[in-house]
Amino acid sequence: MKTIVLRKIYLFASICVIALTLIAGEGFGQSNEGRSRNNPYSPSPKGKAARRDDVAPSASSKNDGSVSFVMQKSGPVSDDVARTETNRPSIAQATFKIAKAADAKALPPTEIYKIGIGDVLYVGLRNSPQGSGYFTVRPDGTIDYPLGGENVQVADQTIDTIEELLAGSITLFKEPQVEVKVRQYASHRITVSGMVENAGDKYLQREAMPLFAIRAEAVTSPKATKVSIRRGTQNAEILDLNDPQTENTLIHPGDIIEFIGDSLPIGANGSYFIGGEIASGGQKTLTSGLTLYQAIVAAGGAKGDPKKAVIRRKNDKGLFNVQEHNLRSIRSGKAIDPFLAPGDVIEIGN
Repeated sequence: MKTIVLRKIYLFASICVIALTLIAGEGFGQSNEGRSRNNPYSPSPKGKAARRDDVAPSASSKNDGSVSFVMQKSGPVSDDVARTETNRPSIAQATFKIAKAADAKALPPTEIYKIGIGDVLYVGLRNSPQGSGYFTVRPDGTIDYPLGGENVQVADQTIDTIEELLAGSITLFKEPQVEVKVRQYASHRITVSGMVENAGDKYLQREAMPLFAIRAEAVTSPKATKVSIRRGTQNAEILDLNDPQTENTLIHPGDIIEFIGDSLPIGANGSYFIGGEIASGGQKTLTSGLTLYQAIVAAGGAKGDPKKAVIRRKNDKGLFNVQEHNLRSIRSGKAIDPFLAPGDVIEIGN
């Protein structure tokens, strides 16, 4: 009997030990799992169901009436996060911007304008009048716009691109509404001279413009039959104005355009008048294709090293059109040597 009692006591003790061991093992496992989850360098557990307080229903539901869920961060959202979420473009917006940029690259130069040094921009911020004003593009290609980070690079960019650039750099407002316009075109300069009423510097409002638009603004004389176009360091190209294709010739920033008439035959009756800092002034015979610098040489050369020559040429109304040329630039090959026309009055001086 005593032996039976001892066996029951031993069996009960064994069961208690096994139970305590299992309980301790489960607690140990939970501790390791918690320690692994709290370790910032441990990988996130996979296959775990999201807690109910960490999920929120999406805006759409399935047809069977069940609601789909997306993971969201619980708790209050900071202003920085809210601003980032608000300004982050959607897939549709990003796609639209990419398509818009591709369209801009595909546009012909007559339909696009890229901002250059010296241009004056108006930046309008509809969120606040204090954020609007006029800004001149500086020599480094930037404008001083404090809300956009002060030195904002705008040179060689289109208006649409600059609007998106400024809207993305303004952090004072969640949804900045920016409008940019060109108030003064100063970077795309060309020079027009010759048989025109409105000679001088002109400014293109596109990357290139057809010659007929230049003619209309300069008001060319009916006697002009040819146009000389000099581009960079290239030799001047002479085109016939009676050729319909000439009208569509594209003029680019930096081009020098001169409208001229037919060259006089050698020995034809025609003359020009020259005075000022010249060895032998007075009335001179105008021969075929005579240029300004050739006329100076033919008049015995200039006295000293004069800087400029002023050509006065009568238009159809009998009024003088005044053209000023830099003799030193002509002599060094940096400026075009213009053709003369019958009756030109030339004055050499400084």
